[in-house]
Amino acid sequence: MERIFSMLRSFVDDSEKTKFCVACGNKATQEALFAVGDGAILIEKYCDTCATNVQRR
Repeated sequence: MERIFSMLRSFVDDSEKTKFCVACGNKATQEALFAVGDGAILIEKYCDTCATNVQRR
């Protein structure tokens, strides 16, 4: 299934559990939203460095 980049937004961690970047494993600070079809949205968390690479794709 193809995923289409939709937007990037800041990630604020409300819980005490640390979230990690899906690309490199560092602490996540951004959320990328992708449209994947049938109205579904995929949310992936990234660090600042990896988030800039996601926008370029």
